[in-house]
Amino acid sequence: MNAMQKKLELIANALDVDKDLIVPEKVLEELEEWDSMGVISIISMLDKNYKVQLKADQIKDLKTVSDILEHMQER
Repeated sequence: MNAMQKKLELIANALDVDKDLIVPEKVLEELEEWDSMGVISIISMLDKNYKVQLKADQIKDLKTVSDILEHMQER
């Protein structure tokens, strides 16, 4: 499993969806699980695994899986 696959799996696990649904171009609003709890799960995953704390405007700007991936850079 390469680094990208690991990141996509982390996102899938955080949202509790099938990992096959999570591809960079996937629009988050198309996922039933992208609700307030899904957002909190992503925020928690980013903080726990990448020490990233998102600001409110950054959260509102999350439109696709690729947007989440941008915040998943090793620090």
